[in-house]
Amino acid sequence: MKQRQDLTQGNIVKGFLAFAVPLLFGSLFQQLYGTVDLLYVGNFLGKSAAAAVGASSIIVTCMIGLFTGISVGAGVVTAQFWGAKETERVKKSICNSLLSGLIGGILLIALGELLAQWMLRALNTPEEILKEALVYIRVYILAILPMILYNMSAGILRALGDSRSPFLVLAAGGILNVCMDAVFIILLQWGVAGAALATMVSQSFTAVVLTAYLFVREALWKESWRIDPKLLVRILKVGFPLGIQSMILTLSNIFVQHDINGFGEDAIAAFTVYFKVENLLYLPIVAFGQAMVTFAGQNVGAGNYERVRKGTLSCNVLAAFITAGISALILSFGRQVLGLFCSEESVTTEGLKIISISFPFYFLYAIQEVTGGAIRGMGKTLQSMAVVITALCVVRVILLKLLVHHFHTIQVVAAVYPLTWGLAAAAFIGYYAHLMRRKKQLDREK
Repeated sequence: MKQRQDLTQGNIVKGFLAFAVPLLFGSLFQQLYGTVDLLYVGNFLGKSAAAAVGASSIIVTCMIGLFTGISVGAGVVTAQFWGAKETERVKKSICNSLLSGLIGGILLIALGELLAQWMLRALNTPEEILKEALVYIRVYILAILPMILYNMSAGILRALGDSRSPFLVLAAGGILNVCMDAVFIILLQWGVAGAALATMVSQSFTAVVLTAYLFVREALWKESWRIDPKLLVRILKVGFPLGIQSMILTLSNIFVQHDINGFGEDAIAAFTVYFKVENLLYLPIVAFGQAMVTFAGQNVGAGNYERVRKGTLSCNVLAAFITAGISALILSFGRQVLGLFCSEESVTTEGLKIISISFPFYFLYAIQEVTGGAIRGMGKTLQSMAVVITALCVVRVILLKLLVHHFHTIQVVAAVYPLTWGLAAAAFIGYYAHLMRRKKQLDREK
């Protein structure tokens, strides 16, 4: 059963939303892994275990960041081939992407297990939670390969106009994760190791099922399965800057985590809870951004830049409106929402300080991500990397060091985020406008 959607034709808003909604629900289920882990850990194992999970999970995010970017690059190249109706190059792109993901995932697991303890100590992880954090990350690292293969397969299917299949598989994996958490944490009482093991099992399920589905649907057994150097270079040229961008952005978050760890256990747990609540805002934005990458990629392949312009404008309006509405709702019921993840009053109080600073300005992140998605879909990933690294990494870390040194409050840490979102959004809008002006000029000169 094929679910391909051609985003180069038909009503822009209707087609875009039909493609983006499964992405949104897919993102919700993807975040269910970590969220359910934290719900179980925070409520059944306590704030020390919750802090251990928060202090270690960012390391895995950093490690898989490179291949997350490459999977987006594979999707962009595949979408452009598909928009141009170059079927054979689509198949070759899929094979090269999956092979690179398989090899890279194995290498990252080996590297992660070797350096796990060193990385936790480098993060300034408090000694009282170091042991639990090390147990969690050693098990969690085993899920890196399934995560990479799932992201590669999902990115390729979305590039082909199929956002429904990744969602359905991810939904099944999310339900499995809930069940495994109950078994490993409550029934078997395996602690934080059980939370990580539940994630590994469910991620492995989604990777195997979706990769097998892609293999069968595209009849990949008929392909030669050899690395095509020229095609791989093209994929890496688009994807590698995004991977570096993702890794450096996560590294900047590690600097933030380092300073958060300096505020003590309550602050660590509060930010861990905050980042989970933040997903209610972040996930719709991610869905719109991912949809925009595919939308722009297909239409660039088809040579339809006017449709890219109209889609980018519509998506920005939708994303900003939805984000502002969800922000207001969460701020109205902040104590209740934060309390879902940790019942301790001291953690909730610190969490309220954080959301009161960042959530009112979250619409800036929506504009940044959607406009950046359009730019990435056009294949301009090096420029995207430059904006993100400058605004969200370099400027963010400098502001953090200056402001925390002078004020030393968690509200200051929270304020650094909207300041840098606004800077990145302005830079992306300026560059996007430049690309569109340049395209019109080139068309007139023909």
